[in-house]
Amino acid sequence: MAQQTVNIGASANDGTGDALRTAFDKINDNFTELYSVTAAGSGNNVAISGNSIISENSNGDIILDPNGTGNVVIATAANFRITDHTDNAVVYVDSDGDVQFSSSLTFDGTDLTAASAKISDLTSGRVTYAGTSGALQDSANLTFNGTTLTTTALTVDSISINDNNITSNVTNANIVLSPSGTGTVDLVVPSQTTVGAAGAANALPATPSGYVKVAINGVEYVIPYYAVS
Repeated sequence: MAQQTVNIGASANDGTGDALRTAFDKINDNFTELYSVTAAGSGNNVAISGNSIISENSNGDIILDPNGTGNVVIATAANFRITDHTDNAVVYVDSDGDVQFSSSLTFDGTDLTAASAKISDLTSGRVTYAGTSGALQDSANLTFNGTTLTTTALTVDSISINDNNITSNVTNANIVLSPSGTGTVDLVVPSQTTVGAAGAANALPATPSGYVKVAINGVEYVIPYYAVS
């Protein structure tokens, strides 16, 4: 209902205003609407005192319920403050949707500290991962010193890296080295100017020791190889 305004006439006692019954009927209607949507109405337990919204019934919730797809928007000048809190605790949402504080995980604005043994017992420098239980665990295979990530055994998609070996986990699958643009595959390996015992220095034997099969731009080739000495 829109607010109803009592007509008081153009001047005192000019007879143009609302009759008393009409005027007080408007007043009653206005109060009825106010009582139905404010704490003054029966069964309403929310009161406004100063700049505080208060629940007056014991242990009563205060529910903010926007219509349709509306959001609850809190415009803060600087900070959103929760009075009953745990200092520096990380906030999480439990299975009931309640926002709670974890005293096992704290953040002081600079450092994240874990009190749980599953995290605090990690060996320094080891990289953490989520185990089958979802708990963070340390990896003896991955270490990080702040600059370099070191691994003794790592699997990425179909490629495994173990110590200094790179292998494919898929039977008969190629290992593809694909530089971008005009980049090349740079093999930094020892070199020499002679081959096996057969032939003079710098001369190739009549028959190589074998052939290595490679693919260049998708085309297969064989490269002969010879004994080192």
